Amino acid sequence: MPDELVQPLAPPAPEVAPTAPAAPEASQSTEGLPDALLKQPAFQGLLVGQPGAVSASISDFSKRAEAKLFIDNKDTLLKAGFGIYRALDGNTGVIFNRQYVHDDELKQADAAGQLAQLAPPFDDVDSSVAKSGINHPALDSSRQAPTGFKGAPMPAVPQSSAAPAPPPASVQNKLSTARIANMQPGSPTSGPVPGAGRLLNQVLKPVI
Repeated sequence: MPDELVQPLAPPAPEVAPTAPAAPEASQSTEGLPDALLKQPAFQGLLVGQPGAVSASISDFSKRAEAKLFIDNKDTLLKAGFGIYRALDGNTGVIFNRQYVHDDELKQADAAGQLAQLAPPFDDVDSSVAKSGINHPALDSSRQAPTGFKGAPMPAVPQSSAAPAPPPASVQNKLSTARIANMQPGSPTSGPVPGAGRLLNQVLKPVI
């Protein structure tokens, strides 16, 4: 989690039960990361991008045993392709896998108030992965690991919904006068084709 996290007050993380799935394989290197972190369910989800990011309250998470795993291995995590992000609210920290989530995606989601959709709460992910059993994300044989970091998202193009400004009053008055004059049938010898009759002259009048 972010650098600003204090050392947790809780005791070291307990060993995961032997029935827990083995740490999933990933194309990114996990060399140097301890087994305790690789066996952590939420981190297993991060490794395979399901989800690609998790979030937690910094003030609360910093007091927990799991925080020590991330803090003590921060440099190794960064080298392995993980990122750390502090949300605009100042108290939400995010750890994400750059193979599945780009930095700009987090910034855009945060600015739009949708950060939790891209980076669900750590506890929710931890519980879900721990209980997944044969549906563990690491066991998905159809998953194809990316070969590099995810590219930046396309910038959003602002769309203006404002209606075009009406023409000046003088122009509107001239158009109204021209339309009224155009509606007058005129004499049979007036119009674009004098002497051809009113019907033909009405058809040949310009549209205003």
